[in-house]
Amino acid sequence: MSYETEQLGHFWPIFQGQNYVGRQGAVQGLDIEIAHPTTSSRHALLVAAARPGRVLLEDTGSTNGTAVADVPLNPGEKRELQDGDRIRFGLFSVIVKIV
Repeated sequence: MSYETEQLGHFWPIFQGQNYVGRQGAVQGLDIEIAHPTTSSRHALLVAAARPGRVLLEDTGSTNGTAVADVPLNPGEKRELQDGDRIRFGLFSVIVKIV
């Protein structure tokens, strides 16, 4: 995933298995830490499956919601991500880049 705060962007790798997304410094065990006040402490879960390029996103009951291409996910709902998808964790947006 990438976030374009600077010219070259900021990247977080997603590893096979479970990758927890949450607010930076809020809880231990996060794989992707986001420094934004609208991101919940344990906001979402990304699961990279064994099949190359398959990534599922699940909202884990966040306060400010998770959306893919501006379509909100219900808590516990899973959605498969595609290269170029824009994800919103609260009001913080990232772009998925699958390589």
